[in-house]
Amino acid sequence: MVFYIVSILTCMAIIATINIIFTVPIFGFGVWYVILAVILSTISVIIVDLIFALIVRRALPEKWFAVDKTCYNASKKERVFYEKLGIKKWKDKILELGALSGFRKNHVLKPNDNEYVERYILEANYGIIVHVADIIFGFLIIFIYPLEYFLCFGVPVALVNAVLNLLPMMVLRYNLPKLHALREFNIKRQKRLVVKN
Repeated sequence: MVFYIVSILTCMAIIATINIIFTVPIFGFGVWYVILAVILSTISVIIVDLIFALIVRRALPEKWFAVDKTCYNASKKERVFYEKLGIKKWKDKILELGALSGFRKNHVLKPNDNEYVERYILEANYGIIVHVADIIFGFLIIFIYPLEYFLCFGVPVALVNAVLNLLPMMVLRYNLPKLHALREFNIKRQKRLVVKN
């Protein structure tokens, strides 16, 4: 959480500073106009993210995100790429908003319980599409201000939003193959227990 708050505030300050230096002379903005525009754009993109998270979570059929849908998993090459990006070092710093849907995804609390693991996979699948939707539709904020200003406020804030949604999406995709492997291990273990009894 702290990582995200610091990242957002730092990026807001950078966007505002660049606008004050470069666009105020061009468009004649006041400094306070720039600061308020960056704040409003940031709040707006958070609202857009929440709206599309709600749409994905409530309006799309659960069968699209079922446990057997392995298209959400990162491939082996993709996982290697994430590891080169140092995902193991920063994945635990990423904001996890699973509590909004009633299921946190920051730790596997019941690794031996396949009902829990399957719910985790389902929520991770949903989470990936939520982040994809937020990356795409976050750019709607360019319409808050006249389009001639879209490079000043909308695009920079939407790009920051895209990066901050891309990181958790990468973590979810990276973790999914391990969750599927854990589920298969539990199934095999359960079968062995049944045979013994």
